[in-house]
Amino acid sequence: MKFQFFRFYALIILAGALLIWSFNQIYNAIQDDNANYQIEVDYFFDGLSSDSKRGTKPLPNLLTIEAASLALPPDIQQMVEQGKVIAITDDSDQTFYYKKDLNSGQLMQFGPFMHQKKATSFEPYVVPLFYSSLAFLILLMMRPIFRDLYKLQQDAVDFGLKPSPMKRSVKESSNIYPLARAFYTMSDKVLNFIQMNKDLSRTISHEIRTPLARMKFMLELISPNIKTSQKERIQNDISEIESLVNDYLSFAKVENETDTLHFEVLSIKDFLKEIYEKFSIYEEQTVIHCHSDDVQVCFDKSSMSIAIQNLLTNAIRFSDKQISLNFSLVDNNCVLSVEDDGPGVGDNAQQLMQPFSRENVKEQNHKGFGLGLYIVRKVAIWHEGEFSISKSDALGGAKMEIRWPRNLPHS
Repeated sequence: MKFQFFRFYALIILAGALLIWSFNQIYNAIQDDNANYQIEVDYFFDGLSSDSKRGTKPLPNLLTIEAASLALPPDIQQMVEQGKVIAITDDSDQTFYYKKDLNSGQLMQFGPFMHQKKATSFEPYVVPLFYSSLAFLILLMMRPIFRDLYKLQQDAVDFGLKPSPMKRSVKESSNIYPLARAFYTMSDKVLNFIQMNKDLSRTISHEIRTPLARMKFMLELISPNIKTSQKERIQNDISEIESLVNDYLSFAKVENETDTLHFEVLSIKDFLKEIYEKFSIYEEQTVIHCHSDDVQVCFDKSSMSIAIQNLLTNAIRFSDKQISLNFSLVDNNCVLSVEDDGPGVGDNAQQLMQPFSRENVKEQNHKGFGLGLYIVRKVAIWHEGEFSISKSDALGGAKMEIRWPRNLPHS
């Protein structure tokens, strides 16, 4: 914001100076050609005094010369023909005044006059003082606007990090209050949508368990009277609904943790070791390779644990024989990646990060509901980072990567 302020301020000053210079040039161009030549009496007295002391200052003389002896530009020559007084200054800074005698046709020459400047101590400072005053006035006009814009920017950044009612730091008397009011109104609507989403997640996740329990009970009662294939079909439908409910519960848990995120500096190697031990039970079907730099980084342990477990669960679901879990520091940014040797994601990377997107894989009996990777993306955003999906060069399958700054401002 400071850079924008100084850039805009410099632009205004430059535009103001150019405007004043342009008006000055226009004024000089259109001012009256009939200049009123005035000579101070003190000039003659000073010349007489200098002449008595044998000074070098010449006294003016009135002479008559031939009109043809003076070569003048056409526009100046036209003024002379009209009987107007003209002034010509030579290279020695001596000024001569000429006027044509309309009766005789000759030119009357009066001069020379030495150019004199009034010796004042204030004149050299008039122009700088004027421009400085103009710059200071513009600064006084611009500073409140950019100050309020900076406050509004900070409120928006704080709201993005932790959605909560925005502070009304911009007063109603501010010039940008209409913009601030729109921001405040928008933030209230966003908070309402967030709360509605949380309530909906809780309702769907918890209330749906009751009819599921009744369905299971009824299935056990009628199972002797139906075919085995029909029973399996109903059981698969119930399992699919339960899977959706579990995903919803994870989603609601992560959403609710946005208000209780606790960023701290921890050993990433010890953190990944704990998660690796939880997934060691899958090593009979899939080998998991874990490698991490032994460094201290800042992150929220709870939400990051959910994100990594979702990535590993997804990798185990689609991998063939092995998975790689790696962490490294690149340009002071944390890079955590999970790679597998499965079929990959093709061109569906962006789609898979959206909620409720589904990837059908014929070799797998389980179909996800798209909340796992969406949660990972949300966790990356909470850490001021990004989540990306690409092809694994090492294993040939999918590569899912989370990047976030090593030193977050929350720490």
